Formats: sequence, C-alpha cells, structure tokens
Amino acid sequence: MKTIYLWVSGKGWTPFQYNELSELAAEFEARNIKLGYGCTLGAGCKLGAGCKLGYGCKLGDECKLGDECELGAGCKLGNNEIAPKALFINASRHTVSYWGDEVIQIGCKRFSISEWQQHFQKIGKAENYTSDQIEEYKGYIDLIAAMHKTWSIDKQKASKE
Repeated sequence: MKTIYLWVSGKGWTPFQYNELSELAAEFEARNIKLGYGCTLGAGCKLGAGCKLGYGCKLGDECKLGDECELGAGCKLGNNEIAPKALFINASRHTVSYWGDEVIQIGCKRFSISEWQQHFQKIGKAENYTSDQIEEYKGYIDLIAAMHKTWSIDKQKASKE
C-alpha cells in the first residue's frame, strides 16, 4: 500500500492510502488533479490542487507539487524534489522566461541573473532595442532577481519540512 498527500481545507496535507491510483479518482476530481496515462507516483508525494501530470510522468518518493503545477509528458522528478516555480513574460520584443534556477532567458539569449543585471544595456543595444525597451527589460530582470531571492528562501524552508 502507498501513501499520497493531498491538501484538505482546514486540515492541511492529509495522507491517502491506495494500491492503484484509480482508487483516488474521486479525490483527484474534487481537487481538479489530472494524471495522464501511465503516471507513477513515489511514496509520500504531495499534489496541490489543479496539478496536471502528462502521459507517463514519473515522480520519485516525497516529491511536492504546488497548486496548478503542470508537468509535461514523460517528465521525471527524482526523490524529494520540489517542482520549481517558473515565470514567463510576453514582453514587447522577446519573451522572458525564468525556471527557478539562477538563469533568465530573453529571446534566444540565456545568461545568469547577475550577468543580465551587469550587461543588460550592452545586450539590449546589440539586439537593437530602443532605450525604452532596455528599461522595460531591466524591470523584468530586477523583478526576477527579487523573486529568485524569495523563492530560494522558500525552497530552503520547504526542504527542511
């Protein structure tokens, strides 16, 4: 028998016992959790409301996925992993993406947060950005830097739970 943890209002993370994931269909439906065909969950996983796991996802023991987390087909997370927070911005010229690591991608350019903070003007000029666009993207870089700092603290706290 395996155990999975689902959030119950007023109670917090609550254990549910099962032999086959299909036994938890009503609990998943009540929380809008969708599991693709062939998903496997390790012991003690925590799934937040609205999670969507694609075909063949494999989660190791003690993985924790927050509310509205979506993992694509074939995604694999090892034991004790926490799905990173991510951010996508559809900006004026290029998209900005952040995946919870110390990296920002703007268009095809991918650098560390500190490299973007130091060289955003030079990169912007080389890409023929206007001065207004350079300032716009500086704002996104600063926002992500602040979020990364906060999320890193959250990740450290979560790993101790």
